[in-house]
Amino acid sequence: MFRHGNKKQVMQIGDFAQQAGVSVRAIRYYEELGLIRPESHSNGGFRLYGHENLKRIRVINFLKDLGLSLTDIRQIFLAKKPSGGDKQTVEFLLRVFDEKLSLVEARLETLNRMKTELARAIKILHSCETCDHKILLDAMCCGNCANLMPRDNVPDTFEVILQ
Repeated sequence: MFRHGNKKQVMQIGDFAQQAGVSVRAIRYYEELGLIRPESHSNGGFRLYGHENLKRIRVINFLKDLGLSLTDIRQIFLAKKPSGGDKQTVEFLLRVFDEKLSLVEARLETLNRMKTELARAIKILHSCETCDHKILLDAMCCGNCANLMPRDNVPDTFEVILQ
């Protein structure tokens, strides 16, 4: 629930955690690490968080999804000076982001190979649904199957199964 105070919309920690997609415990831990700070406190002393903190949580989640630890993320946030970063900050971020981009690209290549193999396997299995053989995926029965020719189109998955 938003509270209007001093022109900014703010939320108490529970609502903020739900909006951010993290637990209240995570919010408190992020505060402890210095990754976020409440924008203000209510008259009753409750922490109040606004949209800037929500953006910070989204960036934290993005960096965590990249595989950065909270320690790395804290280092990134602390490296930035109030008036902007310096060359070391830029070099650090460039090195980290280059490394993560390489890992993401390698993972995408692996996933694309898996996608291709699965698509070929599914195509073969669809042809097996209408096959008249009593024993399917058998090297003897399937050896001359048109869907398994040429052999270089047969995924490794089926090469192993058909041996």
